[in-house]
Amino acid sequence: MKRQMLVVLLAGMMALSLTACSQGSGSSAPSQAAAGGQAPGTESSGDDYSGWPEKDIHIIYYTKAGSGGDTFLRQMSAALNGKLNGHNIVIENIVDPTGASAWSKVQEAEADGYTLACLSSTVVTADLVGGSPVKYQDFDYAIGLGMDPQYVYCKADKPYNTLEELIDYARENPGALNWATNAPTSASTVCSVGLIEQAGIDVNRVIYDTGSDSLTAILGGFVDVCVGEYGDMSGEVEAGNIKLLCVFSEKRTAIDTVPTTEESGFNFVFERPRGIAAPKGTDPALVKRIYEVFAQCYDSEDFQKYLTSVAIDPILQTGEEFLASYEAIGSTVTENLAALTGQQ
Repeated sequence: MKRQMLVVLLAGMMALSLTACSQGSGSSAPSQAAAGGQAPGTESSGDDYSGWPEKDIHIIYYTKAGSGGDTFLRQMSAALNGKLNGHNIVIENIVDPTGASAWSKVQEAEADGYTLACLSSTVVTADLVGGSPVKYQDFDYAIGLGMDPQYVYCKADKPYNTLEELIDYARENPGALNWATNAPTSASTVCSVGLIEQAGIDVNRVIYDTGSDSLTAILGGFVDVCVGEYGDMSGEVEAGNIKLLCVFSEKRTAIDTVPTTEESGFNFVFERPRGIAAPKGTDPALVKRIYEVFAQCYDSEDFQKYLTSVAIDPILQTGEEFLASYEAIGSTVTENLAALTGQQ
């Protein structure tokens, strides 16, 4: 009799245990989805990151101080003053045309939110064109902070004032146009090569190390045309030394007198968000907290004014949207891969 009672008691305990496990798994999945919509296998640890950051945050970038991307990062950091629990953002510039040296440091860092990457489209182009061992998917994307498009530009005294006139000139004078580009992995080169291929024109490509070098060459009359970001040349545009022929975006930017590539007769868009990513394997709850903290930069009127001054489209993207934008860039790069790799 005692043995029968023991069996019944054990059976009841097992049933209660199974019921509790079933209820626990059924209630935790919806709460994780509500918190961040994590996919299976990327569930949050359940840790509370509301107090993050608890120390300074290091953000790694791949170009020198004073470049367009570096200036963006510093303006964003300034906008977060007083919003980091008394801590600061420390910017580390690890100069490398492919970004590999900079971004590999982030990938190798502890996934605790204190070593982050400020990404640009180079992380995609360097991966796909073959200049970098860093794969753009190997980050946890936290937040996109603005679209920074590329422009076709030339010196103000050139005879062409629109992209159509530039293309007509190139067709009428094959081989006469000197077109500045940078590394095969740069956004300016991807846009230049894509446009040259689509237009079917014969130009002389002159390769410079950086966008600033290309701008100097334009101003000095050593080359005729280039593609670059507005932040690198805004002062020269405002001074009347440079004119913009078109912008590689779906819609016109804050400089609304400059037509898009589509308006100019070409189906070529290259919109590139700048944003923040964490090492792969970062807790999704921490990634969500990084988004919440960095999104506060948009509370700053000075940051908003800066974005307008350099014609960056002020949009906020979730990590998923940020990654999707880079995947779209990846498709554009893949379409032009033969031309890009043939020009290295």
